[in-house]
Amino acid sequence: MLDHGLAGELLKHAGGLAMEHFRKVTPSLKQDKTLVTEADLAVQAYLTGKFAERFPSVGLVAEEDDLRKAPTEGETYFVIDPIDGTASFVSGLPVWGIAVGVVDRLQPVAGYFYMPVTGDFFYTTADGCVYRNDARVPAVEPQTVHRRESVLLTVSRFHRKYRVNDGYPGKIRSLGSTIAHLCYAATGSADAALVSGVCIWDLAAGLAMAALNGAVAQYLDGEPFVLDDALLGGQAIRSPVLVGHARAVEEYRQIIHA
Repeated sequence: MLDHGLAGELLKHAGGLAMEHFRKVTPSLKQDKTLVTEADLAVQAYLTGKFAERFPSVGLVAEEDDLRKAPTEGETYFVIDPIDGTASFVSGLPVWGIAVGVVDRLQPVAGYFYMPVTGDFFYTTADGCVYRNDARVPAVEPQTVHRRESVLLTVSRFHRKYRVNDGYPGKIRSLGSTIAHLCYAATGSADAALVSGVCIWDLAAGLAMAALNGAVAQYLDGEPFVLDDALLGGQAIRSPVLVGHARAVEEYRQIIHA
C-alpha cells in the first residue's frame, strides 16, 4: 500500500510540474464556477497514471473531470486533489498544495499533502503518527479558544455567511486551501478549521491527519461528520463542518452563528 516515502516522491514530482505553471497561468472556469488550470490537469494526469500503474486494484477518485474508478479488490480508494487552493495558485499566493488521501471502507486512514512553495510535506505513517517534514507532530492538547492568540481557519466568504460572538478575542483567517487548514488544525498551528461547500478530495487527506492526532469533525449542530457513499461519489458536504480537538470544536460551535 502507499506509504509516506512513495507518496512524498510522487507528490514532490507533481509539485515540480505545478511550479512550471505557477504565476504564469490562465485559468478556466468550470461549470461549478471554480477555477481549473493546466497545472491541475497535468498533476492529476501524472498521479492517476502512477497510481493506476503501481496499484491497479485500488479505486481512484479525483477532482478534475469527475474521475471515478471503483476498486477491483477491497474497498480502498486513493482520493486526489491535484491542486487544493487553485484560486490561491492562480493569484500567485503560496498556500496551495497537492493532496492524496487514502479512504478504506469510508474511513480516511492516511493522508499526504505537499505545498511546493513553502516546501512543507504533511503526512501520516503506518504506525498512526502525523509528521510535518521530518518532525513528528504529536496530538495537540485541547485548550480554550477564548484567547487573543486563538486561530480559527475559515472559508473565504465567512463574513457573508456567519457571525461570531462579540466577546471572541481570537483571530479568524482564510489562507486559501481547505486541506492546508485541516493540516494546520491537526498539527496545532490553528485551534480549528471551518469548512463548507467542499468535496471529498478537499477533505480526505486532512481528515486522516486530524483523526490520527485526536481531532473531531462535527457539523455546527453538533452531529458528527462521517464520510458516506454520496461524498465518495463527489457530492459536496451538506452543511459547514468544524474540525479540531473536541474542546475547541465545542467552544467554536457556541461562538459561530450562521
